[in-house]
Amino acid sequence: MSGSSHGLEKHTFIGSRIGTGGKQGKEIRMLYTPAHIKPDGKPVSSRLVIPILINQYGKQDPNSHRLIAWGPLADMFAKNLSQGKEMTFICDGSSYWGNVFYSDGTQVMQKDGRAPLQTRQTSFVIREFAWGGDSNRTIQEETTAGMQSGEGLRPVQWQIPGSPDNGIWKALMDQRKQTFYQGGERFGYAHVVAPRTAGCQILLGDQSKILRTNAPPANATVNAALPPGPGTNAPLVHQVHNALQYPVQPGQPGAYVPPVQNQPIQPGTALPAYKAPA
Repeated sequence: MSGSSHGLEKHTFIGSRIGTGGKQGKEIRMLYTPAHIKPDGKPVSSRLVIPILINQYGKQDPNSHRLIAWGPLADMFAKNLSQGKEMTFICDGSSYWGNVFYSDGTQVMQKDGRAPLQTRQTSFVIREFAWGGDSNRTIQEETTAGMQSGEGLRPVQWQIPGSPDNGIWKALMDQRKQTFYQGGERFGYAHVVAPRTAGCQILLGDQSKILRTNAPPANATVNAALPPGPGTNAPLVHQVHNALQYPVQPGQPGAYVPPVQNQPIQPGTALPAYKAPA
């Protein structure tokens, strides 16, 4: 066989709209999974599932797809992709065997009950993008009823350069850049779901930076003065994992007690239970 044994797969979505869709009218929402550390110490970046719609000439119903963003992109999109916003995405495409879940998140098993049911699925991971405009409906709703991100009313003259409202809007955009997930059922315009793996350690605030900058989390200076925890000489990510979950041992006064929000969680407790998209 001549030529290269490897190929390249790219998918471009031009003029797509952030929206809802799905089977039988069921709503599909942006789903955000916070950065976390698995019970085995493996760190996982934040993840955002983005539903998009693309209107094509000659078709009554739009095409619908789900795109995936990881890490900083996931955080940025969760805070800025309002419903109906126009976007262009360039994605890496790949196919894989994926497990099948019921709408309540329960895994579907094969008839013998021993192995999970799997189907061939396609993943689109965002690599490049271009911003588009917000929808007229979103702008109207946000200037009269407030933003679904929970940031209050959008200033009426937000897009008029030099106006007081434009200055307020720019300050809000700057504030968004400094915002991290702090817990709760929503983050920006996205709905938050817990990791599928039980007992994961959710990284709140700027603790998620550990996954991309190798910087210590916000409480690292406090931890430095505490009794050393197990695995102190391990790689940095594992040190953070141990510091956040370092338990109080009997007979060890002064042992570090992690804040309540840093305790390992079970799906459906600190966060809403995972529900697979329709």
